[in-house]
Amino acid sequence: MGDVVSWSPEIAAEATAAAGKSISQKTIVELMCALRELAGNTQGSEVPVHYTELLYAHDFPLWFVAHAENYYHWNWQRILFELRDGRFFFSQGSPASDSHTITGGCLSAAEAMRWGELFIQRLAALATQTTLPTESVLRSLQLDGFAVDGEKLRLVPLEGPVSAREEEDMLTRLVQQSGIPDIPAVLMHVRDAHFFYLDGKYASSLNASKSLIQALIDAISVETDKHGTYSTKLPEGTTSRIDYLTEISFLTADERSALNSAWGSLCAGSHPGVPEREQSRIGLVLTLEFGQLLLLKFRNWTAHAYRAFS
Repeated sequence: MGDVVSWSPEIAAEATAAAGKSISQKTIVELMCALRELAGNTQGSEVPVHYTELLYAHDFPLWFVAHAENYYHWNWQRILFELRDGRFFFSQGSPASDSHTITGGCLSAAEAMRWGELFIQRLAALATQTTLPTESVLRSLQLDGFAVDGEKLRLVPLEGPVSAREEEDMLTRLVQQSGIPDIPAVLMHVRDAHFFYLDGKYASSLNASKSLIQALIDAISVETDKHGTYSTKLPEGTTSRIDYLTEISFLTADERSALNSAWGSLCAGSHPGVPEREQSRIGLVLTLEFGQLLLLKFRNWTAHAYRAFS
């Protein structure tokens, strides 16, 4: 392990790269629980010394390990929270009161937050390895849009700059603002798809994703039929209602094809060669994206008397 001088430039470069995409607060809580579980103590008070050995063996710098042990006494709530806001690196707890850090150099508040994100990501990567068998952290990271490079102990962006977690939050807001009937039931499908996935109940998560798309198509179709003046009778069944929404010009022909493909994929059951976990994750991502598409269109649709778009 290198000293402060040799570590600082390396960490600065890695921190800049890590700052482009952050893990969520929900994943930080999963990580906190996983690290506490390693100690066999969910309260996080008296902890065994093997944290020191574990982090040092995985190339965490000595100053980081020593500060976490001697100052924080392995209190993971404080460590993770203060890594997130940058206070971890300042001996006085704030860049305003002490520009010099525990690393022996100087950091701005913004730089400290970037460094903090890097070390949170390293800890999250560590928590997915064999020494810490925590599937919940891995699944939560996947919803944040990360895969894990176990050899380098780094997180790798999985879905580009946007995470499934952010897409879920956006969909939830759109549902709440939509005015569709039975909003609580629709939000329940959103939550179920998410939490079943985190619990490793992949088939149940996929079913919840399917139920969410079905509920949105039904709600939009029923509301349109109620408020519109169409000669076309409202049919039963999801596929028929996708056709209905196309016939009354809510969906374009291309959108119908895409939505039918997504719906068919969700209803297809198993996909040979694709692990069940990945089927569930892909189904969730598809549902979040198509759900937003439907609700954004519906918002504009209702503003034009259920008959046109601006």
